[in-house]
Amino acid sequence: MDLLKLNVWRKLILVVFVASVVAMFTIDWGYAFHIRHVVRLAVGAMAFWVVVDRF
Repeated sequence: MDLLKLNVWRKLILVVFVASVVAMFTIDWGYAFHIRHVVRLAVGAMAFWVVVDRF
């Protein structure tokens, strides 16, 4: 995947997804995050990706 050819919305989705996964596991929220949380977040990001594809 060539990141330079992606539009602004798709770049934003990727950046927010990566930042949220990093924040989940580095910030002490007082809650134990698991890989299934990352999977749910990825499914949500893919749903937004599909919606952006409609534009």
